[in-house]
Parts: sequence; C-alpha cells; structure tokens
Amino acid sequence: MPAFREIPNLEWLNFEGCVKLVQMDPSIGVLRKLVFLNLKDCKNLVSIPSNLFGLSSLEILILSGCPKVFRNPRNLSISENASHSQSTISSILKWTTFVFDSLYPDAQNYLSSCLLPPFLSLCNLLVLDISFCGLRQIPDAIGGLHWLERLDLGGNNFVTVPSLSELPGLVYLDLEHCKLLESLPQLPFPTAKHDLHKYNKYKYWKRIGLVLFNCPKLGERERCNSVAFSWMMQFIQARQQSSTAFFDVINIVIPEREIPNLFNNQSVRGSIPMELSPFLHDNEDNIIGIACCAVFSVAPIDPSTTINANSYDIELSFYNKSNHHAWCELFSGIPVIRERDLIAVKSDHMWLIHFTRESFIDILKSIDITLNHPDDFIMKVVSWNCDVKSCGYHWVYEQDLQLNHGCGNSLDRKCRFLAIEDEAQQLHYSSDCIKP
Repeated sequence: MPAFREIPNLEWLNFEGCVKLVQMDPSIGVLRKLVFLNLKDCKNLVSIPSNLFGLSSLEILILSGCPKVFRNPRNLSISENASHSQSTISSILKWTTFVFDSLYPDAQNYLSSCLLPPFLSLCNLLVLDISFCGLRQIPDAIGGLHWLERLDLGGNNFVTVPSLSELPGLVYLDLEHCKLLESLPQLPFPTAKHDLHKYNKYKYWKRIGLVLFNCPKLGERERCNSVAFSWMMQFIQARQQSSTAFFDVINIVIPEREIPNLFNNQSVRGSIPMELSPFLHDNEDNIIGIACCAVFSVAPIDPSTTINANSYDIELSFYNKSNHHAWCELFSGIPVIRERDLIAVKSDHMWLIHFTRESFIDILKSIDITLNHPDDFIMKVVSWNCDVKSCGYHWVYEQDLQLNHGCGNSLDRKCRFLAIEDEAQQLHYSSDCIKP
C-alpha cells in the first residue's frame, strides 16, 4: 500500500480484492477528507491502524470478506480519539489476548468478534458492510452509529442481532446467509424527517429494504412476513408525509413459498399482463404505488456446471408487447449472493418490490405505454439459474395504509394490503417509536 502523505485530499479509496494486502499504511490517518473506503475481499488483511477510526469524514466502510481483521483483538486497535468506554474495552482486549492466546484460542476469537469497538468512533458512517467476517456476535453498542443508513451483516455466524431501533436513519438491512440466525432484531421506525440527501449521493447504495435470504434457522415464516410488510408500510407512510422524495423503490427478500392472497393479480409463470386501467384513470391520485413480487426457488450450485456464481439470479423487467424494443429493466438483479458454496439445500423465497406512483409513471413513459394501448403492458421476471414459480402485483391505495384491527394472528386474506395487527407491531417496534 502506498503512503498517503502527499495526497491528503483523497476522498475515495478502493482496494477491493487486494488479496496480498496484509497491513494498511498508518499514513491513511492523514486522509481527513476520506469518505469511501472499500476493503472488500482483502482476505489476508490482518491489521488496521488505529488512526483510521479517527477519520471523521468517513461515510462508507466496506470490510466484507475480511475475517482475519476480526480474528485477533490485537488487530482491532482503538482510535486515539476513542471514548473512555472504548479505552476500557481496549484494556479488556489486552487482557483477553494475554490469557486466551495460549489457553483458549477459540474463546479468544469469540471475544474479539463480539466487541467491534473501534467502529463506534466513526460517528458519521452511513454505510457499514461487515458481511462474511466470521462474526459470532454483534454488540449492543452498534446502536450508537446514529447516522447509519445501510447495514450489511450477511454471511456471519451470530444467533441474534441486538435491537436496531436506535438507528433512526436505517433504511436497508441485509441478513442473507446468516445460517445460525434464530430471530429478527427490533427495527427502527422510519419517519419523514429522515433526510436521504447524503445517502442518495451514492447511487450504488440507494436500495431501501430488508434481505432475509438463506437463514434456515430463522423463526416462523409468518413472523418474518409481518416484520417485513410492517417495515415496508412504515416507509410508505413516511414518504406520504414527506414534502420531498423520500425514496423511489423498496426492495425486500423473505422466506415464502406462495404469493400472499392480498396480491389480487397473480400468475403461475414468470410473466403477467398488467391491467393498467385503474392506474391510468385514477384522476384523484388514490393509487400511491404498486407492489410487484415473485416467488423463486434456489438450489445449491452444481460444481460441474459452468454457471457464473457471481451473476445475479433474477431480473425484473417491464415491456410493451406491441413494441418488443421498448424494454425497461428496473434492476440488474435481485440483491442475493449465491457464490462461495453458501446454499446447502433448496429453498423458496419471495422478492417483493414497491414502486412509488411517480417512479411507475416514469416506467410507462420510458416504454411508450399510453391510454390508447393500456393492454400492451407486461411484467416479466427472468432467471438463468433459479426457478421462478409465480409472480404478481397489487395496486397500493392510500386507504391500504390504514391498520386493520380485524386481522387475525397473521396477515389475513381479507386484510387490506400491508395491514398488520397491533400485536405484531408491538412485537417488533418499541413502544416509544409507535406514533398515533
């Protein structure tokens, strides 16, 4: 790694995939304007200088696939600007290193993965990616990163995640491939006051939502659905109360075998014609968005095949059937990783996407759908290495956001779209966050 003393104004630094990188030059501490640092898959990186955690401008930190950094407490140096509590943790780390190095190496690894103290000094972090780092526990103190908007914890070995309700800016949580995870964390209550202007600077990170993929020990499916649908409802409500564009798309992946009955337009194939009349003739703007979904089945990758495991598995597209050149591909693919032999058994999941009214209008314009040809609109879900079992969509109306107190113990068939019983909401949101 080069020295950085001659380039103190550097803002963006990408070392992704540098497998020969073992240590970072301490001169990185002079980069007081550094905003983005990507160390993804630097799998041999064993040491991070303490002054890195004094970079107050750092907003995006990616340490995905760097397990050796967390394997030894000596490598998690504490910033000189750290708080007294972090100094205490530093003393504990030194003591555990002395005791456990020779007696209980496995326990030492466990303790080092539990603490993660240095990140608490990065108070301006918007994005933290510590996926596939072999972490066995996430500390409660992660709730101190109050500006955090995106948190990727996928591919780790913890059983539970502490409450995230103290992260008011959190808009995206990735827990895919957490194979030991048994329960979901408490999620924050999104509000219209949350400003995403900084978040939107990095369009690569713009997705909003929740990913619960390949978590075989996760609790009841209905509970996962309740949490996911409830959180999505809160985002939609927050956007309706906001005077600015809060978001365009919500993206969720949850374990599910069938499309919920509340989706009144379904197909057992990977495509479905969309009836646009309700939307195109909605002069009073009662329709505030559209929710699209697909149920797909994922099997372990056969090592004898030539499938590119790094490629995305599913793509969602809209097109004009009278003009096959008019395509509108909304996503490059579903936000799910299939590499590294991660999938052991075949499983079903549902991909749920909500588009705002404004973003859907842009889709129609892009493929030249008009009032004269409303029946030419097709939604298609394409996959090269997954089995798409069904797809569907549902127009979301203003009144759909109202909580339905007549629901049963889960999402009832007769409930309106996104309606969640009060009991389910109380299970997953702290009482002081629930607004009347």
